[in-house]
Amino acid sequence: MPPFNLSCRISISRRQFFGFLASAPLTLARPTYSCVIIGAGLSGLAAGLMLKRAGWNVTIVEARNRIGGRVLSFSFPEAPRLVCELGAEWVGASHERIQALCHMFGLKLQPHTFTAGLLRDSAVSRPGEWHFSPKAEEAYETFKQEFKNYSKQDKIRLDSYDWWTWLYKLGYSEEDLRLRDLVDSTDFGESIRHISAFAAAGEFFESSAENEMDFKIEGGNSMLVKSLASAIGAESIHLNSAVRTVRQKDGKVTVSTDAGSFTADACICTAAASVLGKIQFDPPLPAKQSSAAAALQYCRIIKNSVLFSERFWRDENFSLVSDATSHYYFHSTQKQPGPSGVLCSYAVGDKADVLASREDVRRMETIARDLAPFSPQAPATVQRIASYAWQRDPYTRGAYALYRPGQWFTLRPILQKPHGKVLFAGEHLADWQGFMEGAVVTGEAAAQQLLK
Repeated sequence: MPPFNLSCRISISRRQFFGFLASAPLTLARPTYSCVIIGAGLSGLAAGLMLKRAGWNVTIVEARNRIGGRVLSFSFPEAPRLVCELGAEWVGASHERIQALCHMFGLKLQPHTFTAGLLRDSAVSRPGEWHFSPKAEEAYETFKQEFKNYSKQDKIRLDSYDWWTWLYKLGYSEEDLRLRDLVDSTDFGESIRHISAFAAAGEFFESSAENEMDFKIEGGNSMLVKSLASAIGAESIHLNSAVRTVRQKDGKVTVSTDAGSFTADACICTAAASVLGKIQFDPPLPAKQSSAAAALQYCRIIKNSVLFSERFWRDENFSLVSDATSHYYFHSTQKQPGPSGVLCSYAVGDKADVLASREDVRRMETIARDLAPFSPQAPATVQRIASYAWQRDPYTRGAYALYRPGQWFTLRPILQKPHGKVLFAGEHLADWQGFMEGAVVTGEAAAQQLLK
């Protein structure tokens, strides 16, 4: 899930990025350059840190009244020592850049893996008690091995299918497909009927054994956001500054916001493609680029952090896939002290819209009631809820980019292209698309492009 795969296709490895950050002096013997960065999420902050360490003057403008973008850690007043995430959740075992930054800032990563049970038609199957059919399992493993040797043309052909249709083509039964849709939709935020088969295969076959759901940052993922912002300097970050125009003239870029205008030698735009159309570019973006941004949708996800007075689920690595509206539960407060605990109800697609339309109390009651077949203690011990429906967020209009069939090899290359002195970054452009790692890697790649 992912929750919550980026690169500008710059030919530099992640380890080389780390080496640059570790060795770059604070100033270089060359003229001072400047850059305006649009967005104070992980992508913008990572770009800002790299440029600042290379001696650039950096200005970051952010439309929200806070830094972090889609990273949003939260604690209930009733249980302030418990930290959960209303936004991006996991750091994967393969996410080298996030891990390197955490090491740089002295932030600890704690294991945060799960073993999933299944709640279907009110019947509970414990982890290890539910499976796909042997035929589906064999077809999946055969395809996984074949995928390793796919040519570029094979991948483009695969991208033309949705994941549901491709699995059916492999020999999945309707029952297997329905179960696969329940499980896999948690990774993409929508039904697998809408997901590029290539994007799905890349997600599952090139990830860690835990599908990059390996760690979270101790104290909350916002700790990394705060560390990056502190290293850049609060004076360089302007909140409540929604961008209206980006004008290029006489070798300079002027970014006009609600809070004023800023002129620099270059600009890195980390805005989600879903809201790029709200910014007026002068000269205008090429028609193909504007059309590509408009065509890229973002998935519907609501994260509901629910505080319970008792951890009735017992297992620290508890998670549960469900056919109920609440869809997917996992224990958010693993290894955090106290008798109370937080379960996240992670609902996607139409289910996310259903829950988002309800008031907090009714939403909380629905989520607790959906858990009753697993444990009657759920409705009796529920205390509070904090929810965030990312499809209603005005700055992203969704949790992360949703690549539909035929879009991976068409839209992404267009959206990655610089527009004059404006470079683009964000999770929607990443190989690690949908993850914090993708946001960081593309932000750093854009910065490195300027440093060449």
